Amino acid sequence: MPEPPSLCSTTRHSSTCIGDEPTADVFGEFTDYYPCFFPCHWTHSGSWATKHVNVRNLYPNDIGTQMLASKKTKQIFFFLTWLYLACLCIATVLLHTQGDNWWPATLLLFGPRWILGLPLVLLIPFALIVNWRLLLPLGLSLLIFSGPFLGYNYPFGASYLSYGKFIRVLSCNTMNGNADSVALAKMIRDYSVDVVALQETPKKFKLDLPKGWNTYHDGLLVIHSRFPIEQGESVLTYHPPHKWKRHSLLAAVVNTPIGRIAFHSVHLPSARYGLQNVISRKVGIDPEKADLLVTETMTRTSASKLVLSKINGTVLPSIVAGDFNMPRQSSIFRGFWGGYENAFAQTSTGYGWTFHDAFKGIPVPLAIDHVLSRNGAAPLSFCIGPAIGSDHRPVIADIAINSSK
Repeated sequence: MPEPPSLCSTTRHSSTCIGDEPTADVFGEFTDYYPCFFPCHWTHSGSWATKHVNVRNLYPNDIGTQMLASKKTKQIFFFLTWLYLACLCIATVLLHTQGDNWWPATLLLFGPRWILGLPLVLLIPFALIVNWRLLLPLGLSLLIFSGPFLGYNYPFGASYLSYGKFIRVLSCNTMNGNADSVALAKMIRDYSVDVVALQETPKKFKLDLPKGWNTYHDGLLVIHSRFPIEQGESVLTYHPPHKWKRHSLLAAVVNTPIGRIAFHSVHLPSARYGLQNVISRKVGIDPEKADLLVTETMTRTSASKLVLSKINGTVLPSIVAGDFNMPRQSSIFRGFWGGYENAFAQTSTGYGWTFHDAFKGIPVPLAIDHVLSRNGAAPLSFCIGPAIGSDHRPVIADIAINSSK
């Protein structure tokens, strides 16, 4: 067998070197003795077994492209794309049907759901390279993720403009008085708010309200109104991990020019304590501590049941505003509060995130502050105010009152 040519040959190829644009025969003769790592196929030319080589395969970028376009890569990517879509569909169904029913779904309900959208950041660019047809299931995944999974809302409710006059309501959890009282008072004046519901508000938290405003303060719940107030009943429930009961409802009757309105400031128990116990730094999620979350969910259910029983006793147009500590997807919220008109759900577009905090450095936005109404009180508009130093944003709603009620 002849000797292989050198890297720089002076034979019939006119001194072709490895750094030049090589001919197929030179590389064919050479790689007959020294196996080549790049894709190629064999032919025969004369007495030499030659390998026809696409020289572009020598460049790393092109090699990466061919690897992405290989059959095996396409199969893996096809599987991952449809698996992601299936998992996202399952997670969405569990979120809407089992949130606050089954503890893993409750983790999903109150967790940083946006993390489950991160795979799309990799899958969509890969689909453009590997197989553009997979953009269809990925587009469907993106639609489900940004829509029902994250809780995007598009209002389909009826219009209540025919009701005529309305009152403007503001609600805010002041985070134990850490909110900026000056900014909050300015917002109340600038937006011409009529009635204010505050939660987690100690006695020391004072607002510079216009002269003539009325205040009803009990525990950590407050009602401010430019109209006269008739003080009503307070309801206390357990708020884990606190051993003693805390205020969950402050009720009053507000005598507005439109008529008498039952107004309620609400602060229901949080799921935070149970969630923090289930999530462990060592093992991630600790199922052995799930009983704490389940027990806490039962406590939250009992609190909603008790508060609702007190509110439902009135025949007046009723407004319930405050920190419910649960999003609309919660089974507790749907079960107890689903019969009320929801100002955000019926008038606003978007996610309605009112709570912004971080768990172990991971942002967790939630829509847990609501303004509800019934008995001839119906929402006209809803908006979320700017950050004012609390982990909750103020919410403002216009509530129309049916004068015929």
